[in-house]
Amino acid sequence: MLQRPFWTLLIAALTASVAAAQSMVERLPPVDSPVEPVVFVEPQALAVPDPTVQTAPPKRLWQGSFELGLDGSEGNTRTFNVQFGMDVKRKTDCDVLSLDLDYRKKTAAYLETANRALLDWRYEQLYDDSPWTTFVHGTVDYDEFQAFDVRVAADVGLGFQLIDWERTTLAVRFSGGFSHEIGGPDDAYVPELNYGLDFEHRISDRQKLAAQANYIPDVTEFSDFRLKTEASWELLIDKEMNLSLKLSVLDRYDSTPHGLRPNDLDYSAMLLWKF
Repeated sequence: MLQRPFWTLLIAALTASVAAAQSMVERLPPVDSPVEPVVFVEPQALAVPDPTVQTAPPKRLWQGSFELGLDGSEGNTRTFNVQFGMDVKRKTDCDVLSLDLDYRKKTAAYLETANRALLDWRYEQLYDDSPWTTFVHGTVDYDEFQAFDVRVAADVGLGFQLIDWERTTLAVRFSGGFSHEIGGPDDAYVPELNYGLDFEHRISDRQKLAAQANYIPDVTEFSDFRLKTEASWELLIDKEMNLSLKLSVLDRYDSTPHGLRPNDLDYSAMLLWKF
């Protein structure tokens, strides 16, 4: 094979380079054609949470507690007493729904001496920056040792927050409604008024006092009335388990007992678990 001289190869390479350059120049747009400016967009910085800023936990809507108390004796005397309670509350910025259940049963020498249950519920409407509230309230009262089997009551009314401090609250309520005794000598629907008071004071982070009172007279005969008062003291004994000791006193008075004692007094010491 014949070898070409070096200068011949150099001229051929230069000729090919010039031809390629002319081809690229012909493909470029004319000089007077508009050229769109190049816009540089800065990338958005990634949101990195600040470890020094503490975010508040979401507000709990539901809260409540379970109560349980047992005591008894065996030997010359045989007694057994059991008490169970449950309290549930759902609170938002505009309303409060509460439910309270209390059950007590007592026996002596295998004979029942008390067997009663009380269910109390309330739905309360709140208003922005106002101490006034409106509510619907009802109770179901079962007592095996009363002249009636079950007594139901319902009322509608207004509430007013007298004190709303960090550790102390005091509210009064006024309402009107009716009560009806089932399985008793009086089967009529009785129109009633209801004057109520709720007090709560937190002594410390581990102790709390609470008291409630309700005066419920018959509208047609104010000498016929019912009175319910309750007071309690709670002591936190285990913070991790939310376990407390609760001492309470409950008194119920009925001016028309139908031949029975008008007053029922219950006092108890129970373990209280909050959730």
